[in-house]
Amino acid sequence: MPKQIPTATIPAYVARTQLGSLLKQVAERKARYVITRRGRPTAVLLGATDFDDMLEELDPEFQESLRVAAREYRAGEAISLREYMKRALSRRRTG
Repeated sequence: MPKQIPTATIPAYVARTQLGSLLKQVAERKARYVITRRGRPTAVLLGATDFDDMLEELDPEFQESLRVAAREYRAGEAISLREYMKRALSRRRTG
């Protein structure tokens, strides 16, 4: 089970004055922050990789590829990475 990463809530003035430290924590500890203004959530500070992962998960094409892969797996049409690589190398050798 993946480790749950806690999200801290901080006011905008703290984010402004401590940005360098927050960026370091995001990079090194995978920290995440909800930044508030006047007590209301306004923005989120998280790592670029986390952001990319979120965008990928929301992408309709990616979601469709997951559905196709799941159907193929249930139908017994899936192969292991080892088998895929073996087939790819074989095709490359035969040209």
